Amino acid sequence: MCLHGRGRCLKRQMGLRYDGHVVQLSPPAESRAGRCARYKLMSSYYLTSRSKYIYFSVSLLMLIAMIGLFFYIFPNILCLRVYLVGLGLFGIYNIIQTLRNEHIVISEKGIEYYAPGVVFETDWKSIERISVNWRYGFRHECLLIDNSQIRMKKWTFFLSRNLPMPFEFFSRKTLIPLSGFSENWCDSEIGQQIKQYAPHLFEEEKSAQSA
Repeated sequence: MCLHGRGRCLKRQMGLRYDGHVVQLSPPAESRAGRCARYKLMSSYYLTSRSKYIYFSVSLLMLIAMIGLFFYIFPNILCLRVYLVGLGLFGIYNIIQTLRNEHIVISEKGIEYYAPGVVFETDWKSIERISVNWRYGFRHECLLIDNSQIRMKKWTFFLSRNLPMPFEFFSRKTLIPLSGFSENWCDSEIGQQIKQYAPHLFEEEKSAQSA
């Protein structure tokens, strides 16, 4: 049997690639099971039905009130009417996009926040604490992060209703809402993952319970 032929077969089995006179070791292709295991480490959570209903109702009422006010103040300006109609349609489009796309992605590395015009991520160690904020007239629990610890992946001003970086002159902190993605996030799958990856956020609660 030809040793040269056996050598080629052995190279194929070991993942070797012959390049000129140098034999280079190529990394083995990732198996399907390995890819699935890697993707399972990332979990996505979208707005709940209740949060979608609240956001749609409040946003639509605010949009109608704003456009109606301008129609009332400037009733006879045709070009303004056309502009306001276009603005209203764009506002409705933005509302629908938010209902469909706003979500968070949780992984061992950190958390990512997706909204129309805004995508950013941060590490778990960079999250300072769990804070409370009022959103659409309802109390929400959020993750509080310093703007310097956020990695911006996408930012479009005219589509953004949340204003993280680069608007540091408004606030040096950014909030990632949690209550909108689960009715009782702390006891849900979201809460369990955050407790696993960022236990420092619950140290005050544990110390209060032990006291």
